[in-house]
Amino acid sequence: MPDFDYDLLVIGGGPGGSTAATVARGHGLRTLVAEKAKFPRFHIGESLLPAGNAVLQEIGVWPQVEAAGFMPKFGAEFHYADGSAVKTVDFSTSLIAGLDRTFQVERARFDELLLNHAGARGATIRQSTPVTQIERIDNGYRVTLGAGENSETLRVSWVIDATGRDQNLSGAPKHALDPVPFPKRIAIYSHFHGVKRAEGPAGGNVVVVRIKHGWGWLIPLDATRTSVGLVATAAAFKAAGQSPTDYFQTVISTASKLHELMGDATAIEPFHTTSDYSFSRHDLAQDRLLLVGDAGGFLDPIFSSGVHLATWTGKVAADLVARAHAAKRPLHPGEQRAYTRLVKRHTGVFQKLITAFYDEAAFEVFMCQDVPFNLSPGLTSIVAGHTDLNWSLWWRFKIFLLVCRLQRRWRLVR
Repeated sequence: MPDFDYDLLVIGGGPGGSTAATVARGHGLRTLVAEKAKFPRFHIGESLLPAGNAVLQEIGVWPQVEAAGFMPKFGAEFHYADGSAVKTVDFSTSLIAGLDRTFQVERARFDELLLNHAGARGATIRQSTPVTQIERIDNGYRVTLGAGENSETLRVSWVIDATGRDQNLSGAPKHALDPVPFPKRIAIYSHFHGVKRAEGPAGGNVVVVRIKHGWGWLIPLDATRTSVGLVATAAAFKAAGQSPTDYFQTVISTASKLHELMGDATAIEPFHTTSDYSFSRHDLAQDRLLLVGDAGGFLDPIFSSGVHLATWTGKVAADLVARAHAAKRPLHPGEQRAYTRLVKRHTGVFQKLITAFYDEAAFEVFMCQDVPFNLSPGLTSIVAGHTDLNWSLWWRFKIFLLVCRLQRRWRLVR
């Protein structure tokens, strides 16, 4: 049996990778994090969910998050493009305790904070260090860091892949995909100064404006900076025949609610684009390798689930690795399937919400000020990220989906 340099290699130092590394160190695993970028770096996905607070608390980084000066987030607002209706989601009305607030975060600072925390817990952090090859060996992997004369080869017992959509690693289960019931979409986004906000605590809410072919987001990051983005179908963007920046400005000018909020706002970052981002890996685990966060799949950013699912899967994966490592064995096939099923059960709840958002009739039900059958507290809990559905959430969610289907034939709500 070869000597191993580390028990665990975590590839990617974002929230999922940092969480996995911190949890692994808590179990005593010798852990290396290899991150190809140099932190801090710009990243999208700045709105946290209250359900994700529990993982941050468990890994001991929550006091640092609270002290970092991030914008408090107490809920969300959903608008029609013409401003004719608004639905405010107040997290304090959730059925589940502890979901009353969270934060909007500048990801450059937030991700660096989590990565530094993993280092403080004893993980070895290697930034500007891509993993260029991964090869299966007895009881682990031989991995290559870097390329050419600067490359380095290590042996590790376990790998957690937290690299997002990157598919460059041979041997990783990142090629077999499940069908995704969404059209190809494109997101165009930047940071702005001068975006209008509500007064008081509501000024920290994420604002979502539903437009033709998609939606826009406005996420307050601090006293002056706001993340603003548009999501549209790739077909609509292509038909417009414009550059991403011109398309962004055209949509802002034609959607009255977005125009009202943006006013004379000015971009302070270059515009970024992300396209064709919806995917779902078929298998999320092998005997000594697990996918976490966006490495396993990403559906749509509408309900801000990215960071929450990344940190949660990072914790679950690291706990699973630690148990098997302590028993000096790989993951059994049943454990591999169970991990995949667990993650997809939670992401499946978000998928149903996303489908409802893009459906005209279902969105009418969602926007109803007084959703029938007292469904609102349950929906608020799910929008806050609580996808482990107990009975009180399960039946409310099922009835909500049923009313959405019936709304297509009979207008039950306005």
